[in-house]
Amino acid sequence: MPTAQPTAEPVAALRLAVKGLKPIERQLLEGLVKVSQRRTPRLEILSDAQAQEADVVMVDARDAQALGWARQRPWLAHRAVIWIDGTEAAPGHTLVRRPVQWPILPMLLARALESGPGTAVSSASAAAPAAAPARPAGGSAHVPQILVVDDSLAVRAHLRSLLEQRGYAVTDADSVEVALQGLAKRTFDCVLMDVLMPDIDGYEGCHLIKARLRGAQAVPVVMLTSKGSPFDRIRGKMAGCDAYLTKPVDPEHLGEVLAQQVGAAPAPRPANAAAPQAPQPSHPGPLVRRFAGTRPL
Repeated sequence: MPTAQPTAEPVAALRLAVKGLKPIERQLLEGLVKVSQRRTPRLEILSDAQAQEADVVMVDARDAQALGWARQRPWLAHRAVIWIDGTEAAPGHTLVRRPVQWPILPMLLARALESGPGTAVSSASAAAPAAAPARPAGGSAHVPQILVVDDSLAVRAHLRSLLEQRGYAVTDADSVEVALQGLAKRTFDCVLMDVLMPDIDGYEGCHLIKARLRGAQAVPVVMLTSKGSPFDRIRGKMAGCDAYLTKPVDPEHLGEVLAQQVGAAPAPRPANAAAPQAPQPSHPGPLVRRFAGTRPL
């Protein structure tokens, strides 16, 4: 009896729609697309008929036909768009001057996705943007609940100490599986997610959280990882993360990002005060087991 061959996992692709560009620029771009086939995510240039499915749209602002095409596409206002040699652009769009630095294209794409107004997700998760999570009434009485997901005990302990000093209540999980179990039982205000974890990595974990918790149940996910390349940042944005931070993270910057995601920063805990007690999970023991204005570049 023949043995069934394992099915290869689909490779995530960042889809580009390109209008205009000089012939030499097209050649350079196509060369980068070929090189990217060995990376994750790979780059893919869509046809004109598929342009509305693109994650990022590149428009040559010096090309009359390209500009005419863009003016007839109102959906561009809600997408990550790079205007080459443009003088002005809609909020959230990115301006790039010639000569375009094609070797840093992944960085340009990452910045466009971070600052863009669109939802820039992979085809597997192309859904309507989730509404902001509902916040409990009472404001000041609510202690923001943060779920830290990292397989390193040392990292979890460090983040717990750092965040509790800032007034957050912290629960930690050492795997995506355990984090999903916790999210099914409790409400959190934000998830801090590592990338490099066994079984399910942080990218897939973020995608699963965004797919399962939508509307009033949606929760922001902040990637906090040592993987800081432009392609890694693109993968995070395609997975649906709300912010992407690299380790070692500056505590002040982390505090600013969390305050933005949860709606307001909590009152810092006095140095001599006891740590706030987070609500305990229903099972015994801790929950542990195994961007937007126009920016020229």
